[in-house]
Amino acid sequence: MLLIASETIRANRTLNDVVREMSFTLSFFASAGKFAELMLGESRRIVVLTENDVTPEAVRTLKGASDRAPFGVIVAADRASLRSSKQAELVDKLASYDNIEWIGADFDFDKLAASARRCRRRMLRVSRTELEDAIENREIVLRYQPKVERNAGNEWLTREAEALIRWHHPEHGLIGPLEFLPEAEAFGLMSDLSEFVLREAAKQQVTWRNQGIVLNACVNLASSQLNIPDLASKYRDIVREAGLECSSFTFEVIEQDLTDPSAPHLAAIKSLRNHGFRSCLDDFRVAASSLGTFEHLPFDEIKIHASALRRAQDDTVAMAVLAAVTGLAHNLGMSVCAEGVEDQKTFEFLKTIECDKMQGFLISEAVIPSIIRRVYPSKDEASDEVAKKGNSYLLLILNPPVTFPRRSPDIRMSTSDLTRANLEFRKQFEVRNAQVSKIGGAGISAPRNPAGRSASNDLL
Repeated sequence: MLLIASETIRANRTLNDVVREMSFTLSFFASAGKFAELMLGESRRIVVLTENDVTPEAVRTLKGASDRAPFGVIVAADRASLRSSKQAELVDKLASYDNIEWIGADFDFDKLAASARRCRRRMLRVSRTELEDAIENREIVLRYQPKVERNAGNEWLTREAEALIRWHHPEHGLIGPLEFLPEAEAFGLMSDLSEFVLREAAKQQVTWRNQGIVLNACVNLASSQLNIPDLASKYRDIVREAGLECSSFTFEVIEQDLTDPSAPHLAAIKSLRNHGFRSCLDDFRVAASSLGTFEHLPFDEIKIHASALRRAQDDTVAMAVLAAVTGLAHNLGMSVCAEGVEDQKTFEFLKTIECDKMQGFLISEAVIPSIIRRVYPSKDEASDEVAKKGNSYLLLILNPPVTFPRRSPDIRMSTSDLTRANLEFRKQFEVRNAQVSKIGGAGISAPRNPAGRSASNDLL
């Protein structure tokens, strides 16, 4: 779920702690226009307004958004003080909203967290029993979106697939994560879901390997899970039970607070790496706050947010900054992945900044495992040469098509072939009410969410 706050409280430690505790995605606004942009879309969100944010423009934006999707408002200002000023009318308009909390300007963690939980609870659509039954009845399913990586010969190889969670609801069809992950957080079920995803992804890896396909798995990890004691050892045991190596898994984490390298949540990521897992800083937006302690971050990879890519293509300064960030990451031993790659223009742009990996609709939507299987050679057909290279098979979806490294005959797989496979998948499942964004986290036919992703929506 998205939490929107004023740029003036970006450095507020309490705000960042609550965001991590509840797995929100934090977005800031510094102008009325930016606030209006963040309030677009149909996903649920919570807005934190300070006294200076209570303006006629902000109230009009909230009124316009009320017809699109539910939201909560937390006013971090003294109500009496606002009334004594010239903002009394605005206070009355805000008070007309059912989902509003007043916490005062000097709020602490407990006060902000309690208000955020109440706001979130009023927006929940799924009961705890429904969600628990879905897990028990195995209605929770995974889709896999390939990530391609450029090799020394400028061929794009698929070595990884991101596991993305969906709910195959018996009545409503395939439901996207925005529709139930906020509930999972609220009901304390995120740990169960995270463990489920890891076990299922491990099981799928084993199945693919038995078919001659070796793909590592990328698993999104909610920031709230970084507070779990012995998380790394628990996940290590799950992976070992499946007969796999920890290095076969990358945990993708959205983390807004990177200012203190010694913070407990970053220590948890370091522990995962010490156990052999790879880590990826997801949703990277090239903000100054992200670069402050860049060299100390415990990540093997950064994933550039689609908005940063779009901005860099239209702004030469932004492009230079992104290219510099890519170079810095490489010098620190990190790989760089671009997400939300949807067109040839973006693909060509990534060459200019020497991006290592990419993911998005240009490559493939998130698909069922059999679709991935269909565009790879079988175990019996795979050549010894490929095996020596670590079984990094080519996913042939680029234009012009690339040749699979198979013995004979050479097989070519073009974009149209994958499209046909995807169309076949669409016939099998009806996507309904899916609200997915990514960014690398988009599902089949998922409507776009212009306000960005939610920490809980694409975290798994």
